[in-house]
Amino acid sequence: MKAAGIIVEYNPFHKGHQYHIEETRRLTGADYIVAVMSGDFTQRGIPACLDKFTRAECALSCGADVVLELPFCYSVGSAEYFAAGAVSVLDKLGIIDSLCFGSETAAPVSLFTDTAAFLCEEPPAYRTALKEGLRAGLTFPKARLYAARGFLSEDALALLSSPNSLLGIEYCKALYRRNSSVTPYVITRAGSGYHDVTPAEEGFSSATFLRGLLTPGTIFPETFLSELPEPAAEILRRKPYAPVFAEDFLLLYRTALHTAAEELSLCADVSPELAARLSARFPVCDYEAFLAHLKTKQYTRTRIERCLLHILFRLHTETLDRFRQEDIGYARILGFRESAAPLLKHMKKTAALPVITKLAQKDKRCNALENELLSFDIAAADCYNRVAYQKYGVLLPDDFSYIITNAKSE
Repeated sequence: MKAAGIIVEYNPFHKGHQYHIEETRRLTGADYIVAVMSGDFTQRGIPACLDKFTRAECALSCGADVVLELPFCYSVGSAEYFAAGAVSVLDKLGIIDSLCFGSETAAPVSLFTDTAAFLCEEPPAYRTALKEGLRAGLTFPKARLYAARGFLSEDALALLSSPNSLLGIEYCKALYRRNSSVTPYVITRAGSGYHDVTPAEEGFSSATFLRGLLTPGTIFPETFLSELPEPAAEILRRKPYAPVFAEDFLLLYRTALHTAAEELSLCADVSPELAARLSARFPVCDYEAFLAHLKTKQYTRTRIERCLLHILFRLHTETLDRFRQEDIGYARILGFRESAAPLLKHMKKTAALPVITKLAQKDKRCNALENELLSFDIAAADCYNRVAYQKYGVLLPDDFSYIITNAKSE
């Protein structure tokens, strides 16, 4: 019984994601594909355009065997913490043989693992150069690139400049730090780049482009659905609501900011300087203008949007540090294919973390710290569902009563 892991967001699930699943199975010879997926909020600090159960159902209909939810506290973190949390879940399952990730660059996996090892070891001269870059006012990604130029090849530096490739390095760093036996594989991205906002001439269009086809308050257009695998498109055609957007949360964000800067600075990733900017009074405006008020050269849009989520759910730095230091997590199953039942049975015996199929079981399966981590997932889903209900009048699947158990492959 061979199982391969993939780490995903599926915002939304498209043909490129189906290709990733198929290539993972081909490269690794895996009998099962286990996906660890962000919940209702994603790594870039925005709500997913579709709820987690719908995205999981799309994945299961197109080749994934099991979909697990990445805890909220990791799914909305930086690339390093996002990767560390997801790899921890996969590694602790005790069933995963390999991890497959995508890259914009056709580079061998050894380039990823060697670069990851260098960044984990951090030679003294590199650390000095990194500090110099940060003191000069560079953002961390730019300071890292500046510091690494004297140590890494041009090919390795190119990986640090590409979103998917950078995540691949972070996955390899997490495996290296854990001394994991999981073998990494890299799949070259086919089609558009991560940020491309135009349709792909060849291969697959990006999720960024696909989200741009969606209009607030309208049902999914055929121009959007045609970019999805047919099983996923059919699932969305049956949905009685349209997508959710970051601007739908504007009132909640603004309300959450009505507090002292000192309290805001307790939240993860919120520096005292940023807290002062966030607590300042702003004129009534739309979401994009709101972000424009907050964005500076030092604080990127993604950093600010992550901070807004941390503030909305009162995720404090101290709390997040406790979670990370204890290396805690759980295998929260959002859905599985019927054919994966033997894998789940085996996983429950081998996993070194709680396996949760129903939230009603959480108090029996989880310790106090794991329940605290899980409480953020529950709060995030409840908030997302309430916003969707306010907008469309439709009740989304409830965390305590829903799991996809009858999904079949196409």
